[in-house]
Amino acid sequence: MKVAFASNEGRLLDCHFGQCKSFAIFDFGKKGYHWLENRSVSNLQEETEECDKFQLRVDLIKDCTVLFVTKIGGDATKRTLKAGIIILQSEQGSEIIPQLDQLQQMLKERPPLWLVNALKRHEEKSRR
Repeated sequence: MKVAFASNEGRLLDCHFGQCKSFAIFDFGKKGYHWLENRSVSNLQEETEECDKFQLRVDLIKDCTVLFVTKIGGDATKRTLKAGIIILQSEQGSEIIPQLDQLQQMLKERPPLWLVNALKRHEEKSRR
């Protein structure tokens, strides 16, 4: 499954969802994880209406299963959840790799139901 991190810098969780200009995308699964790409919001898109900027970001990561952010507002949360993306909040300045390591450790030890279900949904989609 794909995991997105709201990160302008690419190494840290360093921005609020609505102000984020870039997302670091990783592939994550039972065997580990690896970086796939960075996806950027163009400057032209930034000049649209307030509500559109949330949808632009959701559309940019709509193929991701999990989103890590430092903060996310109510309207953005609704749109993200409606797209089927699980939101996990972490501290400003948290490094991405330790977040992935922690998620991997959770999967090996006692995975929460949301993580087990997310991986199952991803595997079912991949088979189609």
